[in-house]
Amino acid sequence: MDDLNCILAGLTRLLGPLVMLILWHKRSHAKLLPAPVALAACLPVFMLGNAIRSGFDYSSPLFYCIQQGLLFGILEEGLKYLMLRFALSDYDTREDAVTYGIGHGAYEEIGMAVNCFALVGKGTADTAIFVMAVLSVIESALSVSAKTLMILYGIREGKAGRMLLLAIILHAVGNMSMHIFVDFVSIIIVLILTSAEVFIACRCWKAMRIPLKSDDRNETKHQL
Repeated sequence: MDDLNCILAGLTRLLGPLVMLILWHKRSHAKLLPAPVALAACLPVFMLGNAIRSGFDYSSPLFYCIQQGLLFGILEEGLKYLMLRFALSDYDTREDAVTYGIGHGAYEEIGMAVNCFALVGKGTADTAIFVMAVLSVIESALSVSAKTLMILYGIREGKAGRMLLLAIILHAVGNMSMHIFVDFVSIIIVLILTSAEVFIACRCWKAMRIPLKSDDRNETKHQL
């Protein structure tokens, strides 16, 4: 039974983001390209983060966790800003931002899926590994997409610095809590943070104006 749970957990983490992407695309008609672009962009950034982290001092676990949280908060949210601001400037709708978030979150889920499959046959897996995988995939997609929407809102509304800093802080606190506190406490903190992120993202979603196409801008100028 443990092995079956490990396999189901691995498949959930591996295929969950893909299922969400397909459902989101069908519901919102968002473009699909931002998702694989985000997935590919995460590889060098996480490699850089792991290389930097390897030089951290392990003598103080608390300080190490704080450093790690800030490091990946800056790298991951900074990556989103650069991609949305420059590489994916033509994919600037709210729906596309969610697509990008799903792709970004899928990167970590792939790694976790490998870990789940690696537990098959060892008898050391947690009995709730499958349930936790389902909850993790949903929470991760919500959290990453929410912070992506915040950054897009900042870019669109001229508040990039403030929203990027907010996303970095939220990311860092969530990352640190998972390593500093015991599982139950860290789960509660992450759920509270994710709820706050979704609330802020919903406000950003409603506040964002629909950008005018270039032809529309030209037509507007002629009318004026």
